Amino acid sequence: MGRRWIRIFIVVVAFVALGFSGNQIRHSEFLLEDQQSVERVFTELSWALTLKLADLKAAQQAYVADGQDNLYWTTRVTAQLQAVRESLANLRRLVVNPGSSQALDTAAEAIADLEKVDQQAREHTSREQALLASDLIFTDGLELANRASAQVELARATERATRNETVRAARATQAQLLLVSAGVGILTILLLTPLRRPPALMGLSGSETEAEVSTTGVESDNFNGPSGSLSAEGQSDHVVVSGVPSQPRPTPNLQETAELCTEFSNLADVKALPGLLARSATLINASGLIIWARDPDNHVLRPAGEHGYGQEFLKRIDSIPENGNNPTATAFRDTNLQVVAGVDSIKGALALPLMANDRCVGVLSAELRDGWESNRDVHAVATILAAQLATLLPDSAPADSDIAAEAHG
Repeated sequence: MGRRWIRIFIVVVAFVALGFSGNQIRHSEFLLEDQQSVERVFTELSWALTLKLADLKAAQQAYVADGQDNLYWTTRVTAQLQAVRESLANLRRLVVNPGSSQALDTAAEAIADLEKVDQQAREHTSREQALLASDLIFTDGLELANRASAQVELARATERATRNETVRAARATQAQLLLVSAGVGILTILLLTPLRRPPALMGLSGSETEAEVSTTGVESDNFNGPSGSLSAEGQSDHVVVSGVPSQPRPTPNLQETAELCTEFSNLADVKALPGLLARSATLINASGLIIWARDPDNHVLRPAGEHGYGQEFLKRIDSIPENGNNPTATAFRDTNLQVVAGVDSIKGALALPLMANDRCVGVLSAELRDGWESNRDVHAVATILAAQLATLLPDSAPADSDIAAEAHG
């Protein structure tokens, strides 16, 4: 895929496919959320209706209880019957399964029959025929109320099963879209990956051969004649590609690291802190260091010490929110080393959490030169320095702390 327009076309197609899949997943997620919300409302209303039916049964039985005010209980039963009818109407508006609708219709019929039984029981009660009223309430009335409750429970179970099936189908569709998106992404990467074959030395001209051989770590001028044997001056610690040497491998000085750790642990005067920070920056090839201390009252990180930036720069920064979208805030929240790789002339960076008493009290951020931010040895040395610096910060460092004032100076 060497032609540029083909590569652009592949990227556009991939973005369109991924965008379509993402939009479909997003749309289905909204639909699922609505379905689940309706299902929760339906469940709550159906449970409330079941409780109302239980109260209705108890209120009807009070008709024939000794010492009860008949007018009070008949008025209450009338109100409860009205509430039950309204609840059934509300549930009908939310059903999606025909079986649920049929169950609610059956429950409404049972409630209508229960109203007739209630009228007959009231007539017997008004005539002081308690035995006949009791027979109606505890036989026909109780059976009808239980039938209505059972139908409401059937509607609730049917709706739950229907919506669960809808959720399962939507999740399966989302999984298929994710698989398709992953396949499109992998295929795009494979199509865009350049396939380069290493050039063969035997078929090259003299100048091309010298340029290629120089990648082995020896300049072409150091050859001793046609035999290709190397002189002592031809040996190099650097890798040379097309005549341009790369940067040397980062090698932090462990002896200097040990001495710095000792001096940090024995630090008695904060006036010596700027000098120690300068030596720390030199140790890891950093152009600048900032010690960020946590301000718990305002949930921000404030500069408590620096090297290579100056007071005016720190005043302009002032603070960083703990929930900010940057490597320093991320290192504080996740308590993990954050690495920002350098690109071209832009320096790389490290952000290391300062841990004390099993919690993060600040962050050490550093800008590193020459790609040192990607080296594990540098990470190890920077982590050691961060552990020492953490001992200099209290659990909550105020903005006008002595350390900040002296380190800024």
